[in-house]
Amino acid sequence: MRGLKAEKGRKGSRKILTWSLLIGLAGAILVTSWQNIVLGREKEDLQKRLDREIQEGIAGEIFRLHVIANSDSKEDQELKMEVKKTVVEYLEENLGGEAGLEETRNWVLENLPEIEEAAAKTVEELGETYPVSASVENTYFPDKTYGDCTFPAGEYEALNVRIGRGEGKNWWCVLYPSLCFIDDTWGIVTEEKKEALREVLTEEEFQKILGDPEEKKKIRIGFKWF
Repeated sequence: MRGLKAEKGRKGSRKILTWSLLIGLAGAILVTSWQNIVLGREKEDLQKRLDREIQEGIAGEIFRLHVIANSDSKEDQELKMEVKKTVVEYLEENLGGEAGLEETRNWVLENLPEIEEAAAKTVEELGETYPVSASVENTYFPDKTYGDCTFPAGEYEALNVRIGRGEGKNWWCVLYPSLCFIDDTWGIVTEEKKEALREVLTEEEFQKILGDPEEKKKIRIGFKWF
């Protein structure tokens, strides 16, 4: 009888020990899982901060051009492209492609009335009565690909030319460094233009834009809308 009681006692002790081990193991798994979740969130937050800092660094060194259509109708989109052509030709003729960032910004700010007038004249010549406005603003852009260069989403300073209500898809390019003044039939950023980008950006910022050129699809920049 005493042997039977002792055996039952040992079995009870083993069960308690087994449950204790299982509870301890479960607790360790929960703690490890929680630590992994916390570390994962911290890593994600850190990456977001780094990406934001890189984007802000890029934004601080470039100046964009943004031509926004009155609407998405076929006629308004065609009009937008004619206005874009006028504005780019005006900028290329009067500003050129050698101006630095501050020179580009200051020239644009000083010549907003003339830029607006040139765009409005094109609208009028094509038989439309839409008002046109030109301004320099900080504008939010989503990720946008220009040839084989992708500019990360965020706010960028831009020359915004709005036609009418400005509710249609837009045409865009990078005014400084002067990537606007290239043949947009194929939208390929030349090695020379890439070097111009490299000169004004850090290597980390440049690699963020360029990425792996072998894996990026060439896109016609003249029709990159959002």
